[in-house]
Amino acid sequence: MADGSVALAPAASVGFRPGPTGGTYLPPSPLPPGRHGTLIWLRPAPAPPGARAWRVLYKSTLWNGVPTAVSGFIVVPKGPAPASGRPVLAWAHGTTGGATWCSPSTIANPARNFVNYFSPQNSYEFDIGVPALTTFLREGYVVTATDYQGLGTPGVHQYLVGSTEARSVLDSVLAARQVPGAHAGTRAVILGWSQGGGSAIFANQEAAYGAPVRVLGSVALAPAAGVGVDLEMRVPPNPNATPASRAFTNSELINFYSGMHAAFPRLRLSRVLTPVGLELLAGNGRMCSEKFGDVVIYNYVDDPAAYLKSPVPPEWLRKINQQTAGNVPTTAPSLVIQGTKDTAINPYATTAYVYRACRFSQPVKYTVVRGGTHTSIVTGSQHEYVAWIASRFAGRRAPSSCRCFKIHRRRW
Repeated sequence: MADGSVALAPAASVGFRPGPTGGTYLPPSPLPPGRHGTLIWLRPAPAPPGARAWRVLYKSTLWNGVPTAVSGFIVVPKGPAPASGRPVLAWAHGTTGGATWCSPSTIANPARNFVNYFSPQNSYEFDIGVPALTTFLREGYVVTATDYQGLGTPGVHQYLVGSTEARSVLDSVLAARQVPGAHAGTRAVILGWSQGGGSAIFANQEAAYGAPVRVLGSVALAPAAGVGVDLEMRVPPNPNATPASRAFTNSELINFYSGMHAAFPRLRLSRVLTPVGLELLAGNGRMCSEKFGDVVIYNYVDDPAAYLKSPVPPEWLRKINQQTAGNVPTTAPSLVIQGTKDTAINPYATTAYVYRACRFSQPVKYTVVRGGTHTSIVTGSQHEYVAWIASRFAGRRAPSSCRCFKIHRRRW
């Protein structure tokens, strides 16, 4: 199509066809009948040896129950499946941007081991693949990878709106249960990084939405779990921040304001963004995150007041704090991993999340990686989270750091 979009007919009417390699998905209108998690389209995609992969489009809902279509991909190991079905590992990716085409499933080979944006092996504008994908496939897991609402499909991405992202993740697992030959079972663990770390926590908090799937745990790598805590300066500022990293974080704040306004239209963008900020907001809808961050850094590295208004108004803060993880209990144990040299996620904000989560009964294991950066923990901590995930599927007791945190209480 002229705009680069990819229009696909439902799989049932034409059988399998090659999946899109770029552009965006165009869902049918109206959406087909069926509950959230219903598979709409299924297209084969390249897969690692010993596995099969598909690009998929499935039904989901926004935070308020409004139906939407969400894209992603699903990878399944070949060979016999257990009678109870294969365990499911749901991957929730990190920030890719505000433009519709910043969607991991649309690249030529999405079903691959994780490659970060800064790697010379990555020619795309965002991080690609799934961490430890081939390891998870060897363990016999079905792996799902959502693009999230508004990435890959039309509409404004509700970036960091916890319930919307959680539903995209949980519905990817429900969709996998309909893939022919996948034999996806009802047991799932969610692995997320950065934006996806927050999504994983919210999916664990709201796991009942995904029934009959049972969430056995969530892994949150450097999670975006407390934007409001940071904005209200209820934790110390990030000790690793530089002028450039602060400007990049502010570019993601513009993306967040865009997503919040999409989710809650009564919030007025002019209350948080200057005229320059509103102009940048339009650019956010045309770029992936690294490009957009470069635009903000190049033009305004030392002048955030040029585009952001301060302080954040109370009506905005009320809605933003609803997107703060840890204010309600999770349904299953969690593992949180945070690097001390992270310039993107404030380590103090992650620690504050663990304090909040430990007020409840579920175990929370907190690992602090000395010298770990935002990207290095994704691959550098694989041995820990792969083993932790395997233990959840094996039914072992989950470890917890909460005893220490309950002794040293904080008002975060």
